[in-house]
Amino acid sequence: MQAKDKAIIQERLAEALAMIPQPTWQRIVEKEPEWEHLAPLRPKFSQGSFCVFMVTAGLNAFQLKGKAETAYWAKLRKLLEDCESILTIKVLVEFLAKFYQKERLYNCKLERLARFLNSPLAYQLWEKDPVEISLMTSEIWQELGNVMNQALHDKTICFAMKCLGVSLMISGEYDFTFQDIPIPVDSRITKFSKKLGIGTGENTRKIQEFWQGVLSLLRRSQPEINMIHLDSLLWQIAHYDTEELLDYFEQSGIPEAGRRLILL
Repeated sequence: MQAKDKAIIQERLAEALAMIPQPTWQRIVEKEPEWEHLAPLRPKFSQGSFCVFMVTAGLNAFQLKGKAETAYWAKLRKLLEDCESILTIKVLVEFLAKFYQKERLYNCKLERLARFLNSPLAYQLWEKDPVEISLMTSEIWQELGNVMNQALHDKTICFAMKCLGVSLMISGEYDFTFQDIPIPVDSRITKFSKKLGIGTGENTRKIQEFWQGVLSLLRRSQPEINMIHLDSLLWQIAHYDTEELLDYFEQSGIPEAGRRLILL
């Protein structure tokens, strides 16, 4: 696709998404399985430790045994519901190791669990509160890539950062910067991008750059919207057909946004 055509699609997408009011964006994020299942666990954690837990869960959210909402997030919730409180990183490691031992690629996931939770970054975040963490998201992103020995744009790194942002929001902290952190490109984001003619023959970075462009345009009218909101929406609607997409936005009270999207 020519750059001019991509720019037109980005502009039309941003115009359609700009019709979504901020309270609806918030409800979209709260419908995500990581919010629905893990927000009730927040009282079991100190402020920083909840962020550490969410990042850890994000780093290992791949090659699941089924749908993420049931095979991963719901099972993590059930596991931690049996724990009175998570007081130390050692306790968190013990609980999560029980879970990942039964998962696909368990050796890899146990190694990733240990790599992150034994890092200075995890211990540093554990002792901070959401306000302090919100001021250092870019630094956390950079260091997380170093700790995990991964590229900053890798799907699991980006998704772990989304989980960090969700944990801050669950804790009531919304004033943080996410402009540089790209969308995690999973199968759903790829599928929706291909519907728009983006993604066929494109690598992950090109898809991320496309959605970064959409988000930049959207933020001109809604500067409070970030990657977390956009990824949450796309993840929820990516597999919908035309009728389901229209119904989703009808139920959200913004039918015109759905009508514009199906015309792209």
